[in-house]
Amino acid sequence: MVNENTRMYIPEENHQGSNYGSPRPAHANMNANAAAGLAPEHIPTPGAALSWQAAIDAARQAKLMGSAGNATISTVSSTQRKRQQYGKPKKQGSTTATRPPRALLCLTLKNPIRRACISIVEWKPFEIIILLTIFANCVALAIYIPFPEDDSNATNSNLERVEYLFLIIFTVEAFLKVIAYGLLFHPNAYLRNGWNLLDFIIVVVGLFSAILEQATKADGANALGGKGAGFDVKALRAFRVLRPLRLVSGVPSLQVVLNSIIKAMVPLLHIALLVLFVIIIYAIIGLELFMGKMHKTCYNQEGIADVPAEDDPSPCALETGHGRQCQNGTVCKPGWDGPKHGITNFDNFAFAMLTVFQCITMEGWTDVLYW
Repeated sequence: MVNENTRMYIPEENHQGSNYGSPRPAHANMNANAAAGLAPEHIPTPGAALSWQAAIDAARQAKLMGSAGNATISTVSSTQRKRQQYGKPKKQGSTTATRPPRALLCLTLKNPIRRACISIVEWKPFEIIILLTIFANCVALAIYIPFPEDDSNATNSNLERVEYLFLIIFTVEAFLKVIAYGLLFHPNAYLRNGWNLLDFIIVVVGLFSAILEQATKADGANALGGKGAGFDVKALRAFRVLRPLRLVSGVPSLQVVLNSIIKAMVPLLHIALLVLFVIIIYAIIGLELFMGKMHKTCYNQEGIADVPAEDDPSPCALETGHGRQCQNGTVCKPGWDGPKHGITNFDNFAFAMLTVFQCITMEGWTDVLYW
């Protein structure tokens, strides 16, 4: 309702609640505004109302899209962080970072001799040649047949000559690596690696044995050793059996396996201590129950009294005790050393532990059980 005198808009009181929120047509709104006496420029058009609603909807949609984008960015960043955390460490593309700046206290990375040694040592065919040489040396060690009294044959003589070739190749390899990486006093030096230290010891022992054999040989003796050699280098040659371990130093995957086995030794040591504790307990129980009860066996009543009546004597029990009774007119008497020449018994703690250990290994445990 509109008051004509005051030009004021008075809302109607008898409007329905159900029609209050219902949308009205655009021309109805315009007629109502005109009837209210509003100026034409202040009357909102239908297009303006739609533009405001579109702006509000666009703002809401932009806000939703922004929150979704932030969630996507946070999810991607968290995924990248997890990948960096749990992913494998990337290998360094170059080995120059692991090379010491100096080798042998005087050779820098710009030295042409050291650069040549580094290029040779890190050359892939060079590593393959060394691995093939190690494998050939293992085959030669397997073919070699030692004879008594330092005798030999043609095959062993040829293998001894080939042994010098292997020694020369391994010596050259160690020399090149020392020049390339340094000996000891530099970071990442040659001898600071345990596998390289093993290779170096094998090479030094081989050189020492070869030089000592040639220096101490008798006049007119065979230069490769034998009966006429002045020095027996068999003890030093025994170190050649360590050369197959060079395969481990040449194959990184074998190093991983061997290092894993070595690290697993610590938990196995704990298990061994537990087994030792159990052996000690049962040894003490055996001392309490069976001390001095394994020195009786069956003897003949007539004849030699100190000789047991059985070829394979076993412990027995007296007539008043519980255990194996003697048969065929023999009598159970003390004085016997005991089973296994007196080793298997529970007379003291050491032999008791040994007897329990024998039962654990399942070697002859049934005999101990019946005794």
